[in-house]
Amino acid sequence: MDSLIVNQKEYKITQEDRQKCFIEDKENSRILFIFDHATWGQIQPVESAYVCGSFNSWQENEDFKMHYSPELNLHYLAVDFSKVSIIGNSGYPEYKFCINHEFIWLQGINFIPPGYAFFSSDRNLVIVHEGEDLSEVIKESNIGETIKSLSDFDLNTREGQEEISNFRLVPGTKKLFRCFHPFYSTGGRSNRYETEKTRIELVQKLCEEEGIKSDINLTDDYTIYAGEDIHWYDGTSGKVTIPDFYQKMLDSNSVCNVMSASEVVPYYDYVYTKPRGELFGEWVQNVVYFIIDDAHEAPFSIHCAIGTDRTGVFSALLGGLCGATWNEVAEDYQKTNRMGINEYRSKALLAQAFQNLLQTEDVSKIPDFQKALWDYFTTTPLHGKPILTEEEIRKIILKLD
Repeated sequence: MDSLIVNQKEYKITQEDRQKCFIEDKENSRILFIFDHATWGQIQPVESAYVCGSFNSWQENEDFKMHYSPELNLHYLAVDFSKVSIIGNSGYPEYKFCINHEFIWLQGINFIPPGYAFFSSDRNLVIVHEGEDLSEVIKESNIGETIKSLSDFDLNTREGQEEISNFRLVPGTKKLFRCFHPFYSTGGRSNRYETEKTRIELVQKLCEEEGIKSDINLTDDYTIYAGEDIHWYDGTSGKVTIPDFYQKMLDSNSVCNVMSASEVVPYYDYVYTKPRGELFGEWVQNVVYFIIDDAHEAPFSIHCAIGTDRTGVFSALLGGLCGATWNEVAEDYQKTNRMGINEYRSKALLAQAFQNLLQTEDVSKIPDFQKALWDYFTTTPLHGKPILTEEEIRKIILKLD
């Protein structure tokens, strides 16, 4: 067993520690990250080594630059628990080692003990503290790495169609539907997944069946890609096509491409970690003002690229303002995992966003979720006035009921 002295404390490093990639120092509330060169098979020389994760926006931050021990042939970094508390999609803090300015992926890596890595599309290492349920991490990781085929869905039922398309009514409302993007496939999924072509076709079908009249787009404006070639998993090709119902909304100015006053589009890190920030407040106003404008008819659809993160936060927010409970919006949030596209989102991630927003340790223990949201938005100033007024919130409820 080797030893390493860090911040005047001696750490005994076992082979298991090298494989797990960190040591939990409960006495000093500290995590000691370990990148062992022999274990990883890393080729020398290493010019730079960083820990990048959900807690530092996946950036090479000087506070997370690793030190090298030539005696042990490993890089290490000791960080306080408080600095690595921001969680990722798994519901746990996630990270990768960034060696020579490149992320080290877990492709083909089999030495990590079960429960200390999360095998969704990002394939990240995770920090699981002593006493936490590793079996739960493993179970959720198995869900996360699932890629479903068409035969995994009963497409003859509404339930099956909603599962594959991520289309469903937002809790607390009767005229707001969340969904996958209605016409554009991002992330190269069109020719990687058998389900993608059918998924988009069903989003369009369900939007038309529900008579969607207005759309809230939380991602970039993908109409600019209309006419571009698209290649599907089944070998067929086509063009990115804006469906007729969506074109009618565009023509009537009934599509809201959400952005801040400075024209910043909602993005993952901000909606989960900075919901009290100015940008988030402006995005909320943008969405609410669009909904309550008499020129925009219900029913509404709301989506981002895959209808998970930005859509999840804003759906929970709008649903909560309209009277949905925390349990209802949290359960709805996790339904997105049913798509089976090698993605996973823990409801703990949604909870983190609303705990940041409402400044509470456990959002599930708030006795009245709707009241807490009303109180925050009607009393928190933005540019000299409350983010929302009570009258505006009442108008949302009337419009979406």
